[in-house]
Amino acid sequence: MHHILAFFDEDKTYCDRFRKFASNHQNCPFTVYSFDNYHDLVNFSQDHPIELLVGSEAKRYNSGISRTNAYSGSAFTGQSECSGDSYDRKYSFEPVRSQVSEPDLLYQIPAKSIIKLSETPVEAGNADGQRNDPAGKYRIYKYQSGENILREIMTIYGQKNQDSKREYSGRRSKLYLIYSPVGRSGKTRFALALTKVLQKDMKPLYVTLEEVSSQKTPDEDIMCRGTLSEAMYFYKEGKLTGSRLQELIVHDKQMDSILPVRTPEDITTLSPQEIAGFIEHLRTVSERDAIILDTDSILSRVEGMLPLCDWTFMPVTDDIKANSKITQLENYLSKNLAPEALSHISKIVVPETDQYVSYVDAMENPSDPLLNFAKAVVQNYIYE
Repeated sequence: MHHILAFFDEDKTYCDRFRKFASNHQNCPFTVYSFDNYHDLVNFSQDHPIELLVGSEAKRYNSGISRTNAYSGSAFTGQSECSGDSYDRKYSFEPVRSQVSEPDLLYQIPAKSIIKLSETPVEAGNADGQRNDPAGKYRIYKYQSGENILREIMTIYGQKNQDSKREYSGRRSKLYLIYSPVGRSGKTRFALALTKVLQKDMKPLYVTLEEVSSQKTPDEDIMCRGTLSEAMYFYKEGKLTGSRLQELIVHDKQMDSILPVRTPEDITTLSPQEIAGFIEHLRTVSERDAIILDTDSILSRVEGMLPLCDWTFMPVTDDIKANSKITQLENYLSKNLAPEALSHISKIVVPETDQYVSYVDAMENPSDPLLNFAKAVVQNYIYE
């Protein structure tokens, strides 16, 4: 189920425009509801858990019949599901009140996180600015493009979400994502080598989201008790506990891993937003220091995770057509990701290895150039 983003401003046109923009934006992992009447927002919050409230100062109570327009947006898919969903309306009458101080109204709503829309520009590092307010009150500038507003919302929400989950679990895995839009870039070879190198000093877990993986399949291991297909099923049912996950992890001399999905269709049982939630859940219950996530080239599946990754490694090649894809991807990400998330994406050129030697056999050779390259990456990025 999508989390709820409630957007409040007494300018109905402003509200409607943001709701339509966010609902159609593939980088918005919320069901978006907009409110131009404060009392409607109060009524709604009594029966609906609000994950994130973004709003301007409520200057008054609007008396009269409660009303709202509520629409849901498809997360990370680029498709609109604005079906006109609405909650059961409650009717009540309140007297018009004079100006009331900000904490008595906006911060009175029982939302998990609140971001205030500021009438004046917010300077980075300001005492009550985006990230540095000791009281945990966040502000963003109201009069800017919808793209910028959504980007800043996701930056703040991503940081707060990481902090809250870390406090909840007590131990949260690092996430190293390996993604490339081009083929034959050495992506999977590097992901496996990175896992091998990391296990010298920590407990990593290798997971692949590839629909068809070069990793061994369940049929090759008659003792296999489960795969990523089962892990996703249990997660969707709300039953993927830490102990159940441990039963699905395969241990061998090379690494700990979850075997890939049984069929390509199994990955499609989760939406891109649910996949992001699934990986975040693994980070909280896996009891591993790091998760190495190998992906395929489908950007929509990983875009929502990019702001949450500790590092994203992007293997590239010298091929001219491949470079064109990389350039297009960089242009897209620069418009849809916050600078902080972009700074954690590193392009790498994976060295060639003997094509006739399996990944596992190659990693047994301490002089293998791929292993040495992975060690250098770990020193330069992970242990810096």
